[in-house]
Amino acid sequence: MAKKIVKWLLLIIAGFFVLAAGFGIISSLPVLSMDPVETGQIDDLNIYVVKNRIVNVYLVKTYNGYIMVDAGSDSKKLVSSLKQAGISINDVRWIFLTHSDGDHVAAVTMFPDAEILMNEDELPLVNGTVKRNAFGKNKMPSRFDVYSMNLLSDGQVLSCNGTSVQCIKAPGHTNGSMVYLIDGQYLFTGDAFKVKNEKMKVHPYTMDRKLAKKTIEQIHGILDSAVVVFTSHYGYYKDLP
Repeated sequence: MAKKIVKWLLLIIAGFFVLAAGFGIISSLPVLSMDPVETGQIDDLNIYVVKNRIVNVYLVKTYNGYIMVDAGSDSKKLVSSLKQAGISINDVRWIFLTHSDGDHVAAVTMFPDAEILMNEDELPLVNGTVKRNAFGKNKMPSRFDVYSMNLLSDGQVLSCNGTSVQCIKAPGHTNGSMVYLIDGQYLFTGDAFKVKNEKMKVHPYTMDRKLAKKTIEQIHGILDSAVVVFTSHYGYYKDLP
């Protein structure tokens, strides 16, 4: 009898591991379709892109310092990439976070002179008030004070050394996702959508698909004024239907 119980327990444990492995494989499949662009300056623009694992981090040059959009997934590698490009961490003056997922915030503590900015609606995801998913809340890097960030509101426009940054609420992927229109021409979208067959689709790992679809409709309305659209995982586009 005892041998049968042990046998059944072993079968149950083995089944659990098979299910867990299957879930892990299925959940990681969307990553395979992500295609960030390689590190370098973008055309003749004052915009530099860093490939940081599966995510792109963008830097926009102002007349004195840089605006950085998101902070990557590997802080040491990001800092190393900037050093190779001749960009000092002290010259990064503003970091605009599109949202608080771990692959977008890893290096927020690596830029001592930077002001960290994020949509006010995203704060509950990082202070423990709202869960990101069944596994828990989003986590900022250790020793980072989430209340030290400058919280942004929808429609707010900031001037960063003469460079205009319009903050546009874009919920769906996360509750407080935000896109940024810089100088009325360059739209940085984070994970507001994915690109498949040159069309905007709901991004994987999205909290609210219905809201995400509304956000995509909203972004379509911005495209007329945006010269270039920069995504976090799918490159950048000068013509996105």
